[in-house]
Amino acid sequence: MTNEAPVARGFTFEGGAMGALEEVRDLAEAIARRRSLTLWDVEMGGRPGRSVVRVYVDAEEGVDLDTVAEVSEEISRGLDLRDPIDGRYTLEVSSPGLERTLRSREHFESSTGRTVIMKTVEPLVGGSHRVEGRIAGTTDTGLRLALDGGEIEVPFEAIRSARTVFEWK
Repeated sequence: MTNEAPVARGFTFEGGAMGALEEVRDLAEAIARRRSLTLWDVEMGGRPGRSVVRVYVDAEEGVDLDTVAEVSEEISRGLDLRDPIDGRYTLEVSSPGLERTLRSREHFESSTGRTVIMKTVEPLVGGSHRVEGRIAGTTDTGLRLALDGGEIEVPFEAIRSARTVFEWK
């Protein structure tokens, strides 16, 4: 069983791009681990020959600008050596931010107790594809979402996209 929840990615590729994505992910994961950081996500988009590579790193206490710059330089050097991306690309490295995209089981687990907005493949509540609630927990196949009227279980495969909502306290 994989730890990745089957959540749709925001970007699609043709040809060998998934290989490039995995190579970037492997490189970024190794660099993050060496620096005691968490690799939150890697995205690739753009058009052939003009890709945009986005790498999100995090730490329990957050990441500062100097750390982000150092990680960016290290990933850039590694990509120059491996050359997995056809054509030109732009590398963007940052923290995942206050409102985070949730793509994996680990993302949902680490966001337990937080408010999320999700778009689903099929309508869930009141005929809507959009639902907002607080993650009450995760199961093997999905998550429990607390709503005003109770709690529902949402299978991972039913989630098209999800992100946390920053709440001022």
